Amino acid sequence: MMRQVTTSAMLPTTNWCDTTTLSSPDRSYAVGDPDAIARLLAGHPEARVQVLGSRFSYPSLIDGTDGIAVHLRSTGPRILHLDPGSVTVTADCTLTELWEHIREWGLTLPVCPPVITEQTVAGAIASGTHAQGLGEGLLADVVTEVAYVDATGRQREARAGEEDFGAFLQHLGCLGVLTRVTLAVRPNARYRCAKYTTSGVDLHDDFAAVNARSAHVKAWWWVAEDRAHVWEVNPLTGAPAPEARQVAHTDLNPILEAAQARLGDDTGEHSNDAAPQRTVGRFFDYTDTEGDLVEIFRNGIPAPQVNMEVGVPLDRFTAAAQDLQAAIAASPFRMHYPVILRPTGPSAAWLSSAYDRPVVWFGFVVYQRPDGSVPDGSMELLGDIQQALAAHGGLPHWGKYFDPALYDLSRLARFADFLTVRERLDPTGRFLGPRLARVLGV
Repeated sequence: MMRQVTTSAMLPTTNWCDTTTLSSPDRSYAVGDPDAIARLLAGHPEARVQVLGSRFSYPSLIDGTDGIAVHLRSTGPRILHLDPGSVTVTADCTLTELWEHIREWGLTLPVCPPVITEQTVAGAIASGTHAQGLGEGLLADVVTEVAYVDATGRQREARAGEEDFGAFLQHLGCLGVLTRVTLAVRPNARYRCAKYTTSGVDLHDDFAAVNARSAHVKAWWWVAEDRAHVWEVNPLTGAPAPEARQVAHTDLNPILEAAQARLGDDTGEHSNDAAPQRTVGRFFDYTDTEGDLVEIFRNGIPAPQVNMEVGVPLDRFTAAAQDLQAAIAASPFRMHYPVILRPTGPSAAWLSSAYDRPVVWFGFVVYQRPDGSVPDGSMELLGDIQQALAAHGGLPHWGKYFDPALYDLSRLARFADFLTVRERLDPTGRFLGPRLARVLGV
């Protein structure tokens, strides 16, 4: 990698969808390697440092307007090493680049991909990116080693099995600047995704059994309509199904048509080509599918939105779902998108709601208008939802929208341990943004 530090008017200064300013051009720097990062830190000894990757996280988490913004821009290969058991990449390698490369060699990560893979590897780890499946935790749980530059400019490494490694598995960008990541890999495999729609009541009653019999489960719950669309994904056995057997199911179509009309009224985006409308339209005439996990699950359509997710202990799912249903029923605002349900197993990441326990991630989307505003009543409903789920031990996804006043973060068993590691690695708070400082109580 080229040893350089550069400023450039071409570096992005907003979040991914250009609705929020994150930095200024004259305080944005591209760095090509660890030595360049160290020189940048030395050249701005008093400045706060915010690393900006693909900028998908909620903007207030990655606001760099009060300091300098660092953009990792490796000038050499981003895939540094691959063998049958591991892959090493630069921190700015995207999940798309990573997965596409290893799939060419018949390999995959031992974790299901998220729907959007344009995140950088470092950013996905920092924010707690996950997918679904009780046999896995976060994407970060397949990380075996990280290299980083600390607040003094020293180049350091952390490895799985070391005492503090769990802090790096959801580091929030406040432990240093990650430069290199090693992750486990395994042989790729093909799966069958069986799709069906059921009632919300039956989803609650059958949820434990569905997860027990399937490797990966994801569901979308239209609460007001009492309908739930479920994907059960298991390793493929036998020959692939002929295309002629693919039956298109239309039972969701009336609900989808009504949702698209409501979405258009709220956002002004009535065109079916608009990204928010396309996210809803994916469910029209759904069919079972086959492929590897990337082909099945990597189907996200980025659209300007307020995205919120709360991880609730798996054993509290039914009670939490009932209280969630009551909160949604009491609100005049109708959600644009169904509640997304993604169960995961225990994680080793200290700051994750899934730390040392299985959880169900309840996901919520409110689409923004072209000017970045949201419909009346939508944020109030998100507050009511957070209160309902927090009462059942729910804790937020750190990379998405949440109101910290509604959660008791001390419920995280290793919260104090994370603060201790952060203080040791960055005692002056160079990597600690204003919102994160408030949330962590620093």
